[in-house]
Amino acid sequence: MPLTPAEANFIAIHKLGCRYGHTIDGAAYGFLDILGDGRDGGNVTPMDIFRWTVNPDQPAYEPRWHDRLWNTCGTIVGLSGAGNVMLVTLASPTAERYLFPSPAARGDGYSFRKCNSLPPNAQILANIPYGAGHAAPEQADIVAVANGADVDLKTVEQLYDSILIGIKTLVKTALA
Repeated sequence: MPLTPAEANFIAIHKLGCRYGHTIDGAAYGFLDILGDGRDGGNVTPMDIFRWTVNPDQPAYEPRWHDRLWNTCGTIVGLSGAGNVMLVTLASPTAERYLFPSPAARGDGYSFRKCNSLPPNAQILANIPYGAGHAAPEQADIVAVANGADVDLKTVEQLYDSILIGIKTLVKTALA
């Protein structure tokens, strides 16, 4: 499911990201992490954001963006096989990325960059339950997954698809 320009624009305007749990008290992953490879990535300029919102499917950004979403979902599922992920606003990607240490990792294997702490005025736009079983407790910080080889890939795929559908639904509602 490629992103449309309207979806990329929605992500950019709202600084959309995701966070495990039910509150905005802590770190999140920022979906506006559109450039650079490796742990630290690259600085995103207003011109980069403009180019991305005009055509998010161009080679400078794809398949990297979708790879980062997949690896982020793998990291989340690696920390808790079941739980809730929120789509949140004001998740500016300013900190490090996490490696999804799994043979199923995509691209360079890294997640989206982290936003160390969501501001108090961040909003929860959607809740996405995933997986089966007991959910891990919500943490303020995000930690790395030690071993991604045992991560349930069906759950990763379910969360990945659900986040993409969630973004598309938010944009469709906003444009209605």
